[in-house]
Amino acid sequence: MRLIDLDMREFLSVTLHKWKKCACIGLLVLLGIVALQCARMGLAGLNVELGRQEVDRWTSSRKPQGIQEVSRTASYFETSLRFVSDNPWALEGLGALNLAQMRLSSVPRTAMKLTQDAHQRFVQALRQRPTSPYLWANLALSKLYLDEIDAQFFQALRNANELGPWEPYSQQTFLFAGLAAWDKLDTDLRRAIVGALERGATRNAEKLYRIVKSYRRFDLVCAIGGYNAYSKSDCRTLNAGVKAEQPATKGKR
Repeated sequence: MRLIDLDMREFLSVTLHKWKKCACIGLLVLLGIVALQCARMGLAGLNVELGRQEVDRWTSSRKPQGIQEVSRTASYFETSLRFVSDNPWALEGLGALNLAQMRLSSVPRTAMKLTQDAHQRFVQALRQRPTSPYLWANLALSKLYLDEIDAQFFQALRNANELGPWEPYSQQTFLFAGLAAWDKLDTDLRRAIVGALERGATRNAEKLYRIVKSYRRFDLVCAIGGYNAYSKSDCRTLNAGVKAEQPATKGKR
């Protein structure tokens, strides 16, 4: 009986030792996987930040960038996506640069493919960041360039305006895309554009006015005092034209 007890104890001891060894190996493997995933996420984030720094440098210099420079910067976001394929910030950055590449392309088929890629990336990024006004604004812009003025386009405009009423970039994009499709907008969206112009008059008047001027929609801003410094001569010309079109009245009634 004692021999059996000793054998059982030895068996249990060996078994327990094996289980501990397996558990340690499993824990090390798990820690290795976690460490690898953290490293991948870190490298993905680093490349996004490098890409953003390049874009910020362009913005501050206000110097037009050629296709080679845009493509070089896009490679940072592409590298980020190789580490984390659904990184929403990398998808957003690459989508925006796809649109920049599209504007610089002289080949219609290539320009169309770049715009489609940008649209797909914005849609994918929005699954993880559905409250980003920048993504919704860029989605609307990509739909505009694809000439797809549909329900998704209108919803993207609404979301961009509602989620970022004071965000300068999203409001500029919202205004640009909205004015381009003005004839197809419903009354609420037209009111939203006027509201964006009224808000923007206090802090972003110059940039918004450039967009208005590109569409020659001076009628939308002439009554908003914040644009007077930029719109005075254009509004004067507009008012003179309206008066000239009015029929002259003869005599008194």
